[in-house]
Amino acid sequence: MGESHEEMLRHYEPGGLLPRIVAGLQALGKDLDSVTHEDLAPADEFHSAGRSATRALVELAKIPPGSRVLDVGSGLGGPARYLAATLGCDVTGIDLSPEFCGVANALSRMTRLSDRTRFQAGDALELPFAASSFDVVWTIQMQMNIRDKRRLYSGIARVLRPGGLFVCQEICAGNGEPIELPVPWASRPNQSHLADAESLRGLIRGAGLLERTWRDITADIVAARKAQQAKAQASGASGSSAPPPLGMHLVLGEQAAVKMSNSGRNTDAGRTVFIQGVFDKPG
Repeated sequence: MGESHEEMLRHYEPGGLLPRIVAGLQALGKDLDSVTHEDLAPADEFHSAGRSATRALVELAKIPPGSRVLDVGSGLGGPARYLAATLGCDVTGIDLSPEFCGVANALSRMTRLSDRTRFQAGDALELPFAASSFDVVWTIQMQMNIRDKRRLYSGIARVLRPGGLFVCQEICAGNGEPIELPVPWASRPNQSHLADAESLRGLIRGAGLLERTWRDITADIVAARKAQQAKAQASGASGSSAPPPLGMHLVLGEQAAVKMSNSGRNTDAGRTVFIQGVFDKPG
Protein backbone atom coordinates (compact mmCIF):
# COMPACT_ATOMS: atom_id res chain seq x y z
CA MET A 1 0.00 0.00 0.00
CA GLY A 2 1.04 3.60 -0.42
CA GLU A 3 0.30 4.41 3.20
CA SER A 4 0.69 2.74 6.59
CA HIS A 5 -1.65 0.06 7.80
CA GLU A 6 -2.31 2.24 10.83
CA GLU A 7 -3.51 5.10 8.64
CA MET A 8 -5.88 2.85 6.71
CA LEU A 9 -7.23 1.35 9.92
CA ARG A 10 -8.00 4.82 11.21
CA HIS A 11 -9.98 5.41 8.03
CA TYR A 12 -11.89 2.12 8.11
CA GLU A 13 -12.41 1.29 11.79
CA PRO A 14 -15.10 3.42 13.43
CA GLY A 15 -15.11 1.39 16.65
CA GLY A 16 -18.18 -0.02 18.36
CA LEU A 17 -19.49 -1.42 15.09
CA LEU A 18 -20.99 -4.68 16.35
CA PRO A 19 -23.16 -3.03 19.04
CA ARG A 20 -24.49 -0.60 16.42
CA ILE A 21 -25.45 -3.46 14.10
CA VAL A 22 -27.11 -5.35 16.96
CA ALA A 23 -29.01 -2.21 17.95
CA GLY A 24 -30.15 -1.81 14.34
CA LEU A 25 -31.44 -5.37 14.23
CA GLN A 26 -33.32 -4.83 17.47
CA ALA A 27 -34.79 -1.57 16.16
CA LEU A 28 -36.15 -3.56 13.21
CA GLY A 29 -37.74 -6.05 15.59
CA LYS A 30 -35.42 -8.93 14.67
CA ASP A 31 -35.05 -11.87 17.02
CA LEU A 32 -31.30 -12.12 17.60
CA ASP A 33 -31.59 -15.89 17.91
CA SER A 34 -32.96 -16.25 14.38
CA VAL A 35 -31.14 -13.57 12.37
CA THR A 36 -30.52 -14.52 8.72
CA HIS A 37 -27.89 -13.39 6.26
CA GLU A 38 -30.66 -11.53 4.41
CA ASP A 39 -31.46 -9.53 7.55
CA LEU A 40 -27.86 -8.31 7.71
CA ALA A 41 -27.48 -7.42 4.03
CA PRO A 42 -28.23 -3.67 4.39
CA ALA A 43 -25.20 -3.33 6.70
CA ASP A 44 -22.75 -6.11 5.88
CA GLU A 45 -22.68 -5.77 2.06
CA PHE A 46 -20.12 -2.98 2.28
CA HIS A 47 -19.95 -2.06 -1.40
CA SER A 48 -21.91 -0.27 -4.11
CA ALA A 49 -25.35 -1.77 -4.89
CA GLY A 50 -24.97 -4.14 -1.93
CA ARG A 51 -26.65 -7.52 -2.08
CA SER A 52 -27.96 -7.01 -5.62
CA ALA A 53 -24.38 -6.58 -6.88
CA THR A 54 -23.24 -9.66 -4.98
CA ARG A 55 -26.06 -11.68 -6.47
CA ALA A 56 -25.30 -10.42 -9.98
CA LEU A 57 -21.60 -11.27 -9.62
CA VAL A 58 -22.42 -14.80 -8.45
CA GLU A 59 -24.71 -15.29 -11.45
CA LEU A 60 -22.11 -13.88 -13.83
CA ALA A 61 -19.32 -16.15 -12.54
CA LYS A 62 -21.44 -19.30 -12.25
CA ILE A 63 -19.55 -20.31 -9.13
CA PRO A 64 -19.85 -24.07 -8.57
CA PRO A 65 -21.71 -25.08 -5.39
CA GLY A 66 -19.46 -26.20 -2.57
CA SER A 67 -16.43 -24.26 -3.82
CA ARG A 68 -13.55 -23.35 -1.52
CA VAL A 69 -13.54 -19.56 -1.73
CA LEU A 70 -11.07 -16.92 -0.60
CA ASP A 71 -12.63 -13.47 -0.16
CA VAL A 72 -9.80 -10.90 -0.24
CA GLY A 73 -10.87 -7.70 1.47
CA SER A 74 -13.82 -9.47 3.08
CA GLY A 75 -15.09 -6.55 5.15
CA LEU A 76 -18.01 -7.56 7.38
CA GLY A 77 -18.49 -10.85 5.54
CA GLY A 78 -21.79 -10.25 3.77
CA PRO A 79 -20.78 -11.73 0.40
CA ALA A 80 -19.05 -14.65 2.13
CA ARG A 81 -22.21 -15.53 4.04
CA TYR A 82 -24.27 -15.22 0.87
CA LEU A 83 -21.97 -17.70 -0.90
CA ALA A 84 -22.11 -20.06 2.08
CA ALA A 85 -25.89 -19.86 2.50
CA THR A 86 -26.91 -20.05 -1.16
CA LEU A 87 -24.21 -22.26 -2.71
CA GLY A 88 -22.84 -24.17 0.28
CA CYS A 89 -19.40 -22.68 -0.32
CA ASP A 90 -16.66 -22.85 2.30
CA VAL A 91 -15.36 -19.29 2.55
CA THR A 92 -12.24 -17.86 4.14
CA GLY A 93 -12.09 -14.09 4.38
CA ILE A 94 -9.02 -11.93 4.89
CA ASP A 95 -9.15 -8.21 5.66
CA LEU A 96 -6.72 -5.59 6.91
CA SER A 97 -9.12 -4.55 9.69
CA PRO A 98 -9.16 -6.68 12.87
CA GLU A 99 -12.44 -5.01 13.87
CA PHE A 100 -14.10 -5.95 10.59
CA CYS A 101 -12.91 -9.56 10.98
CA GLY A 102 -14.14 -9.75 14.56
CA VAL A 103 -17.54 -8.38 13.57
CA ALA A 104 -17.68 -10.71 10.55
CA ASN A 105 -17.03 -13.77 12.72
CA ALA A 106 -19.65 -12.63 15.24
CA LEU A 107 -22.25 -12.12 12.51
CA SER A 108 -21.50 -15.56 11.09
CA ARG A 109 -22.10 -17.08 14.51
CA MET A 110 -25.31 -15.07 14.78
CA THR A 111 -26.53 -16.40 11.42
CA ARG A 112 -25.37 -19.97 12.12
CA LEU A 113 -22.87 -19.89 9.26
CA SER A 114 -19.64 -20.03 11.26
CA ASP A 115 -19.04 -23.61 10.13
CA ARG A 116 -18.71 -22.44 6.52
CA THR A 117 -17.21 -18.96 6.94
CA ARG A 118 -14.21 -17.66 8.86
CA PHE A 119 -12.38 -14.34 8.81
CA GLN A 120 -8.84 -13.36 9.72
CA ALA A 121 -6.88 -10.14 9.73
CA GLY A 122 -4.07 -9.98 7.23
CA ASP A 123 -2.41 -8.23 4.31
CA ALA A 124 -3.77 -8.81 0.80
CA LEU A 125 -0.21 -8.45 -0.52
CA GLU A 126 1.04 -11.30 1.70
CA LEU A 127 -1.69 -13.92 1.54
CA PRO A 128 -0.89 -16.53 4.23
CA PHE A 129 -2.12 -19.54 2.25
CA ALA A 130 -0.45 -22.34 0.35
CA ALA A 131 -0.39 -22.35 -3.43
CA SER A 132 -3.51 -23.73 -5.15
CA SER A 133 -5.56 -23.63 -1.92
CA PHE A 134 -8.83 -22.26 -3.36
CA ASP A 135 -11.30 -23.01 -6.14
CA VAL A 136 -12.40 -19.37 -6.29
CA VAL A 137 -10.80 -16.08 -5.26
CA TRP A 138 -13.28 -13.24 -4.91
CA THR A 139 -12.81 -9.49 -4.44
CA ILE A 140 -15.35 -6.69 -4.23
CA GLN A 141 -14.11 -3.09 -4.25
CA MET A 142 -10.90 -3.69 -2.32
CA GLN A 143 -7.97 -2.80 -4.60
CA MET A 144 -8.54 0.98 -4.53
CA ASN A 145 -6.19 1.37 -1.53
CA ILE A 146 -3.41 -0.78 -3.02
CA ARG A 147 -0.62 0.80 -5.04
CA ASP A 148 1.20 -2.44 -5.93
CA LYS A 149 -1.63 -4.10 -7.83
CA ARG A 150 0.75 -6.33 -9.78
CA ARG A 151 1.79 -7.97 -6.52
CA LEU A 152 -1.85 -8.24 -5.43
CA TYR A 153 -2.95 -10.18 -8.50
CA SER A 154 0.20 -12.30 -8.56
CA GLY A 155 -0.61 -13.46 -5.03
CA ILE A 156 -4.23 -14.12 -5.94
CA ALA A 157 -3.13 -16.25 -8.89
CA ARG A 158 -0.73 -18.19 -6.66
CA VAL A 159 -3.36 -19.32 -4.14
CA LEU A 160 -5.91 -20.17 -6.85
CA ARG A 161 -5.86 -23.77 -8.04
CA PRO A 162 -5.40 -24.58 -11.73
CA GLY A 163 -8.85 -24.47 -13.33
CA GLY A 164 -10.11 -22.11 -10.63
CA LEU A 165 -11.91 -18.78 -10.94
CA PHE A 166 -10.98 -15.23 -10.04
CA VAL A 167 -14.11 -13.07 -9.66
CA CYS A 168 -14.12 -9.33 -9.02
CA GLN A 169 -16.12 -6.13 -8.82
CA GLU A 170 -13.96 -3.02 -8.66
CA ILE A 171 -13.94 0.76 -8.84
CA CYS A 172 -11.64 2.23 -11.48
CA ALA A 173 -10.50 5.66 -12.58
CA GLY A 174 -12.67 7.14 -15.29
CA ASN A 175 -11.86 10.33 -17.18
CA GLY A 176 -8.64 11.07 -15.30
CA GLU A 177 -10.00 13.98 -13.26
CA PRO A 178 -9.16 13.98 -9.52
CA ILE A 179 -11.89 12.49 -7.38
CA GLU A 180 -13.69 14.43 -4.67
CA LEU A 181 -12.77 13.31 -1.15
CA PRO A 182 -13.59 11.85 1.28
CA VAL A 183 -15.12 8.71 -0.23
CA PRO A 184 -15.89 5.35 1.39
CA TRP A 185 -12.40 3.99 0.64
CA ALA A 186 -10.26 7.06 1.25
CA SER A 187 -10.13 10.24 3.30
CA ARG A 188 -6.98 11.67 1.70
CA PRO A 189 -5.38 11.44 -1.76
CA ASN A 190 -2.51 9.21 -0.61
CA GLN A 191 -5.05 6.54 0.41
CA SER A 192 -6.62 6.16 -3.04
CA HIS A 193 -4.81 4.38 -5.87
CA LEU A 194 -7.31 4.01 -8.69
CA ALA A 195 -6.25 2.41 -11.96
CA ASP A 196 -8.22 2.90 -15.13
CA ALA A 197 -10.26 -0.11 -16.20
CA GLU A 198 -8.01 -1.20 -19.06
CA SER A 199 -4.89 -0.99 -16.92
CA LEU A 200 -6.54 -3.07 -14.19
CA ARG A 201 -7.68 -5.59 -16.79
CA GLY A 202 -4.12 -5.83 -18.10
CA LEU A 203 -2.68 -6.37 -14.62
CA ILE A 204 -5.05 -9.27 -13.96
CA ARG A 205 -4.20 -10.84 -17.32
CA GLY A 206 -0.54 -10.24 -16.58
CA ALA A 207 -0.83 -12.46 -13.51
CA GLY A 208 -1.53 -15.37 -15.87
CA LEU A 209 -5.32 -15.37 -15.58
CA LEU A 210 -7.46 -15.82 -18.70
CA GLU A 211 -10.38 -13.47 -19.19
CA ARG A 212 -13.82 -15.02 -19.40
CA THR A 213 -15.93 -11.88 -18.86
CA TRP A 214 -15.24 -8.19 -18.39
CA ARG A 215 -18.08 -5.69 -18.23
CA ASP A 216 -18.74 -2.09 -17.24
CA ILE A 217 -21.58 -1.95 -14.71
CA THR A 218 -21.45 1.79 -13.99
CA ALA A 219 -24.98 2.37 -15.29
CA ASP A 220 -26.31 -0.39 -13.01
CA ILE A 221 -24.55 1.10 -9.99
CA VAL A 222 -25.96 4.56 -10.75
CA ALA A 223 -29.47 3.15 -11.19
CA ALA A 224 -29.25 1.29 -7.87
CA ARG A 225 -28.07 4.43 -6.09
CA LYS A 226 -30.84 6.56 -7.55
CA ALA A 227 -33.44 3.96 -6.57
CA GLN A 228 -32.11 3.99 -3.02
CA GLN A 229 -32.17 7.80 -2.95
CA ALA A 230 -35.77 7.83 -4.18
CA LYS A 231 -36.72 5.38 -1.45
CA ALA A 232 -35.04 7.57 1.17
CA GLN A 233 -36.79 10.68 -0.16
CA ALA A 234 -40.14 8.92 -0.02
CA SER A 235 -39.43 7.95 3.57
CA GLY A 236 -38.54 11.57 4.36
CA ALA A 237 -41.76 12.78 2.77
CA SER A 238 -43.68 10.49 5.09
CA GLY A 239 -42.08 12.15 8.12
CA SER A 240 -38.98 10.02 8.75
CA SER A 241 -35.70 11.86 8.10
CA ALA A 242 -33.46 9.58 10.18
CA PRO A 243 -31.25 7.01 8.42
CA PRO A 244 -32.51 3.42 8.50
CA PRO A 245 -31.52 1.25 11.46
CA LEU A 246 -29.18 -0.80 9.24
CA GLY A 247 -27.10 0.60 6.42
CA MET A 248 -23.62 1.50 5.22
CA HIS A 249 -23.71 4.60 7.42
CA LEU A 250 -23.02 2.33 10.40
CA VAL A 251 -19.67 1.39 8.84
CA LEU A 252 -18.75 4.73 7.29
CA GLY A 253 -19.03 6.68 10.54
CA GLU A 254 -19.71 10.35 11.12
CA GLN A 255 -18.83 11.39 7.56
CA ALA A 256 -21.04 8.72 5.97
CA ALA A 257 -23.32 11.17 4.16
CA VAL A 258 -20.41 13.17 2.75
CA LYS A 259 -18.52 10.06 1.65
CA MET A 260 -21.52 8.58 -0.13
CA SER A 261 -22.45 11.90 -1.72
CA ASN A 262 -18.92 12.43 -3.05
CA SER A 263 -18.79 8.87 -4.34
CA GLY A 264 -22.00 9.39 -6.28
CA ARG A 265 -20.83 12.71 -7.71
CA ASN A 266 -17.54 11.18 -8.80
CA THR A 267 -19.37 8.53 -10.77
CA ASP A 268 -21.91 10.96 -12.23
CA ALA A 269 -19.05 13.19 -13.42
CA GLY A 270 -17.22 10.27 -15.04
CA ARG A 271 -14.34 10.34 -12.57
CA THR A 272 -14.99 6.74 -11.47
CA VAL A 273 -16.39 3.67 -13.21
CA PHE A 274 -17.35 0.20 -12.00
CA ILE A 275 -16.42 -3.13 -13.56
CA GLN A 276 -17.07 -6.81 -12.98
CA GLY A 277 -14.74 -9.50 -14.25
CA VAL A 278 -14.38 -13.27 -14.28
CA PHE A 279 -11.05 -14.95 -15.05
CA ASP A 280 -9.85 -18.57 -15.24
CA LYS A 281 -6.51 -19.90 -14.05
CA PRO A 282 -5.21 -22.25 -16.75
CA GLY A 283 -5.47 -25.89 -15.71
